[in-house]
Amino acid sequence: MKSSESSKKMEKNVLRRPGNVNHKSETVERILAAAETVFADKGLYGARIDDIAALANVNKSMLYYHIGNKEKIYEVILHRHFKKIADQMEYALKDCEDPVEGLKAVVDIHAAVFKSEDKTPRTVAHELAEGSLHMSQKILDEYARIHSFTTRFVTKGIEDRLFRDVNPSQIHTMVTGTLLVVAINASFRTLLAQRMGQPPEIMPSIDDMAEFMIDITLKYLTLNDSRS
Repeated sequence: MKSSESSKKMEKNVLRRPGNVNHKSETVERILAAAETVFADKGLYGARIDDIAALANVNKSMLYYHIGNKEKIYEVILHRHFKKIADQMEYALKDCEDPVEGLKAVVDIHAAVFKSEDKTPRTVAHELAEGSLHMSQKILDEYARIHSFTTRFVTKGIEDRLFRDVNPSQIHTMVTGTLLVVAINASFRTLLAQRMGQPPEIMPSIDDMAEFMIDITLKYLTLNDSRS
């Protein structure tokens, strides 16, 4: 009982602390790395703050002091993930006016980030499966930035009469949804290959799928639409 009351007091104290999370702190990065593993395996509801603290080799008061409660840590991880993608697109595509090259870059950047972060995409999948109930405004703002690049290049292609008239959200959902699934089901693909009596290499990698998605997306967009 005393332990529970102490934890609540620590949370209240942290929630009153101003300022942002210090991502340059070695302790913060260790906490986030541990949390990524726990959330990837169990999602927000199944994760326990004690598990994160134990894996990070810190006491719970350090989690509350450096970041906050479980929900806050979860928000920081998701926000950082989407911000990383959005920032990379902002940097790589700020001067790009070519809709074809722009869409290629959108796909490639998603694939590269999903490859480099083998845990956070699984946390994203948990969140989507649970109804996206914890997508804060801050997180949604970053995802809106990501979506805006797909919209920008699809719209530019339509205006330049290079692409057929299509809803940019359909293209975005098809590309990102496919790459997310490939990013999280590597173990399943290995098991399936074994069941089929095939080497694991028979299953497409995320790079293979990125190349495939670029190919079929551009072929569809540039195909003459007989309805127009």
